[in-house]
Amino acid sequence: MNKLLGAETHSPEYLLHKYWARKPHNILSYFINKYTDEGDLVIDPFCGSGVCLREAQKLNRNAYGIDVNPIACLISRVLTDPPNYEEVYNEIYKLIEKVEKEINASFSYNNKIIKYCIHRINAKCPKCGKIYEYNENNKNLHCEKCDSIIRFNLEHMYDTNVIGVCFEDDRNIYNDLDIINKQEENSKKHIFKCDEKQYDFNFSVNRRILAFNGMKTSDLFTTRNFSILSYLADEINKINNNKVKDCVLLLLSASSAQCSRLIANRNNLTSGGPAWSIPGFWVPAIHLETNPLIHIKARLKKFEKGLKELSKQKYNSKVVIKNTDSRDELINLSLKKEKAKLFFLDPPYGDSVPYVEFSSFWNSFLKIRPNVNNDISVSDRIQVSDSWTNYDDSLHIIMEQISKILSKNGRLLITFNNNEIKAWKSLISALQTSGFVCEDTMYQLPAVVSSKAQKAKEGSYISDVYSIYKLDNKIKTSKSLNLVTTEIIKCAKYRNGIVNKQFITRVALMSWIKNNIDVSLITELDNIFNTLFEIDKNEFKLKGYSPKSESEFDIEVKRIAKDILDKGPCNWNDLYITIANKLVNYGIPDIYEIKKPLENLVIFSNGRCLSYY
Repeated sequence: MNKLLGAETHSPEYLLHKYWARKPHNILSYFINKYTDEGDLVIDPFCGSGVCLREAQKLNRNAYGIDVNPIACLISRVLTDPPNYEEVYNEIYKLIEKVEKEINASFSYNNKIIKYCIHRINAKCPKCGKIYEYNENNKNLHCEKCDSIIRFNLEHMYDTNVIGVCFEDDRNIYNDLDIINKQEENSKKHIFKCDEKQYDFNFSVNRRILAFNGMKTSDLFTTRNFSILSYLADEINKINNNKVKDCVLLLLSASSAQCSRLIANRNNLTSGGPAWSIPGFWVPAIHLETNPLIHIKARLKKFEKGLKELSKQKYNSKVVIKNTDSRDELINLSLKKEKAKLFFLDPPYGDSVPYVEFSSFWNSFLKIRPNVNNDISVSDRIQVSDSWTNYDDSLHIIMEQISKILSKNGRLLITFNNNEIKAWKSLISALQTSGFVCEDTMYQLPAVVSSKAQKAKEGSYISDVYSIYKLDNKIKTSKSLNLVTTEIIKCAKYRNGIVNKQFITRVALMSWIKNNIDVSLITELDNIFNTLFEIDKNEFKLKGYSPKSESEFDIEVKRIAKDILDKGPCNWNDLYITIANKLVNYGIPDIYEIKKPLENLVIFSNGRCLSYY
């Protein structure tokens, strides 16, 4: 690996919506600037939240974005062709003024506005139908009538009871019977009259994201909040200016998760919330019903910063965004003899996240029902083997079309992050079949290192791999695994012969793509691991290696940290990135393995490294 790339935190225009896997703008800008010139065409077949399109636009490159997910295309449109923010705000405040009285009447008590209500699930026994009320002592409850397991989740939810209320500008939780009864009654009412069915989508059954048979959008909301959001969507769709309408719809969808049942009640929101961060439609047994108006107003502050940033400068470059199947659209571009100087490919990572299915409740408020079968992600909605076959076939189709559209001396930039060998096999096979050869690999270090990642002994999530490819059918793939094996041994010895599976898999895969090893050999990785290591669950010990009193890795980490801190305090993120850069030739280090040797030598405080003992 030749280089590490440090991500910057997202600037305001990229925070309009919390879409999945948003790539760092500075990283994409670096690659676009390096591999293209003004006026060149950049294509992103999985454009997501439009970061690549926006960065290409800012550098006066033309951009073509494709995504099967409607919400992704909406975000990308607003980002690359933003409306006048004053017009947006006029429409938003007109809408707020129209609905404020009714919403406040529902979310109030004694003229005090309610910020949120706390709900508790009542579950129905799946066999006999007996109703049970959740409490912390009955998490593993069995039905007293039929002995079935009682699960306090959305699928088995009968109804909910309001058990507490929090007012604006007041941290206290109130559970007076009169307040509770009134809010429980209000939460079951339709506040506005509109055709809610047009926003109530049926979800594809996918157990991995907790989507069950019969599940629909309204299940994720109280009756009150779904009524409010549906009416707001109705009113927004009456806006004549399409650019303004798109932007206000984006605000609504960006606010919808926080208005849903997906928000857990955590420590009276003094820590860890409100946020939806679980990779699935998990409704906690104790969850919130937030006043939508309060949250929309709060979200407006982020929107104002983002839209003002977008309005600072106009660009002459052309941006096209297509909400369609990437496979079909790339075939169309190929037939039209289009030529692109750079492709940015951030494909679904196998079975990581089925984005279209997971975006169902966002797309509901856009009234657009995408064909989930056009999403190439591996999904539980169909038989797993068929889903993986579709994923593999799709990547081959996409790579073949990219090879036809890519201009002479053009480049393919791929980012991928998955330790699943099956996913890498599909990607590498598609690349090699179409004649792509890796020129360089880089690793993007995160802008912020979470405290959880700092403690992950089993191997933490670091960030994305970036690889640059060129077309060269004359270069043959290598049939030797010697370079991979040598790299694995070198990195393991540097750590006293002890590594975790995530780390050593990462080392092997990076060596694999950099050295253009034939994909047919990738199934040998497990044999390599078993030959080189004694394996105990996640711990890999290098066979025949005698550990030293202290690993070279730990010695070097301490030396680098001391050199840095002798010059004064620094942020932990900066310290981690600097050390990782110095040790890049021995595999990208996990966050935990850098912090561990420094625990008794460095004074840490609030994300800062203050001094070295």
